[in-house]
Amino acid sequence: MNICIANGHEDHEIYEVDEGDVVKVTIVNNTDVDHPMHLHGHFFYVVARNGEAISGSPIKKETLIVIPEESYEIVFVAENHGNWMFHCHELHHASSGMVAAVHYYDFEPVFTPDFTIPNKPE
Repeated sequence: MNICIANGHEDHEIYEVDEGDVVKVTIVNNTDVDHPMHLHGHFFYVVARNGEAISGSPIKKETLIVIPEESYEIVFVAENHGNWMFHCHELHHASSGMVAAVHYYDFEPVFTPDFTIPNKPE
């Protein structure tokens, strides 16, 4: 899966996973500001920065600050059933569309969200 940080849009990408999948994500910042990218429900490992493999101790995170013109490859194991957001932690960026979702194929939520409620992150 690839996350390209650019101008937001109304529809966000949804990535479907199975329990136990090892998911590799490439994050590219094509903007002129920093973006703290946050994955709910999982920790991830940083495996490459700007196309170069990370060496030394593993880097385990749930939020990663991606500066302009920078790219990262991260990996996580799908081991927490649910529907999870992956978004910029600058909420005004998330509300303008810098959001993706990770959904487990066989997850059945116990409630139905009411999308007519005008909820805004900020």
